[in-house]
Amino acid sequence: MLAIHGLKCIYDTGARGWAVELALSGEGEEAVRRFDVDGPDDAEMLIEAFDESTSSTFDPATGEIIFAYEYAELDGDEDEDDESEEDGDEDDEEEVAEGETSEDEDEKVKA
Repeated sequence: MLAIHGLKCIYDTGARGWAVELALSGEGEEAVRRFDVDGPDDAEMLIEAFDESTSSTFDPATGEIIFAYEYAELDGDEDEDDESEEDGDEDDEEEVAEGETSEDEDEKVKA
């Protein structure tokens, strides 16, 4: 696996086509690999994926480009999840019909 250090979008006037060039390094070697793409939109998509990723690698054996992402948990989201669970408990109590208790409903579920 080679680490990707940068991407470059290229329009080859001779071949009249778009390409993306990868600047790679790892395992004691530095290299540049060029890959043809269908157009500037595809090149832009790859560059955005590279910019948003936390790590990017290229596997020369398979020819795969791998963009890895790490998602952080935000403190505010945990509070919202706790509130949702509490709201869910209240909804369960409302579903018990008049004259029945939640114990009666538990017996129905077991039966």
